[in-house]
Amino acid sequence: MTRFDYVIAGAGSAGCELANRLSENPAVNVLLVEAGGQDTSPLIAMPGGATELMGDPATAWHYPTRPFGLAG
Repeated sequence: MTRFDYVIAGAGSAGCELANRLSENPAVNVLLVEAGGQDTSPLIAMPGGATELMGDPATAWHYPTRPFGLAG
């Protein structure tokens, strides 16, 4: 079984940058996990397109959540 020093969930701009910087050290094993299909919608590349994509079940999965943290 492969062991990883870091597991990063989400290959967005922040996840990719973090994985890139951590993996510069050859002694560190990094696993970058991403879900979803290929970015085929032109709305993904538009700054204002994210609002349109939030209502689409193909791009926003809308998992139910519960309050958490200090404020509940």
